[in-house]
Amino acid sequence: MKNTNHLVFDIKLKNKIKLEDIEKLFDKIVEIIKVRVLKKENYVFENGGLTLFYLLAESHISGHYRIEDDYLALDIYSCNIFSWSEQKIKNLLENNLSISRIKVKPLQRKL
Repeated sequence: MKNTNHLVFDIKLKNKIKLEDIEKLFDKIVEIIKVRVLKKENYVFENGGLTLFYLLAESHISGHYRIEDDYLALDIYSCNIFSWSEQKIKNLLENNLSISRIKVKPLQRKL
């Protein structure tokens, strides 16, 4: 597996989710990739769609949920290399969300 410090997930859900569901997942992801949370911000739209953002000392985790099509876009970026945790994060998502499709794009951000 190549060195990864940026994971992008596109997730099609079978069921609606709430802010609390995603926040619990973000907290578990923080534990998996061993980073420090500096700040948490969120916005919930009137229709139930939402944005959640964790500012990390090492970069960020963001999630955007479009309720209209049950689509969750998840972005995890750190200056740390966390190739070893890609499968752990995917398993976490699959075990805690009702997913019909998931696509993972690992990236290595550098010059």
